[in-house]
Amino acid sequence: MPRAESLESWYKLHAPAVFRRARRMLGSDVEAQEIVQDVFLSLHERPQQFSGKSSVTTFLYAVTTHACFTRLRNQKNRRRLMDERSEAETQTEAGGPSPELTLLARRALSELPEDVASALVYYALDGMSHEEIARVLDCSRRHVGDLLLRAAQFARKAEA
Repeated sequence: MPRAESLESWYKLHAPAVFRRARRMLGSDVEAQEIVQDVFLSLHERPQQFSGKSSVTTFLYAVTTHACFTRLRNQKNRRRLMDERSEAETQTEAGGPSPELTLLARRALSELPEDVASALVYYALDGMSHEEIARVLDCSRRHVGDLLLRAAQFARKAEA
């Protein structure tokens, strides 16, 4: 469990990464900053949620991803957020995923089950390998493949 002084150091060290993760998923600097505050406030209020089973980075990455999913699911205007993002607005960093893949992943956030959407985001937006995704999701590589297969089936249906 983090103490107040270690939580402060975690914030200084990890808040920029949490912000980048949230901004990439939500497409908004303002909402990403709110996620940063929510994540660290939650950790302050309930420090026992970090059990030490993983690294702080892995824990914050997973918590941030979950917070973004929750925000998207709970927002009445989540459809507006996805529709507002044109291909021009989703230009990615050099070497990043294609704009089409980014748009598909954002659409999937609201329509796929959370485990399938998580695997897709980690694969499509973050460029993670099946092994890396398996570590973050705490499952087998085979299960990751199954989740990505379900995401591909969703994509085929969406194109039809």
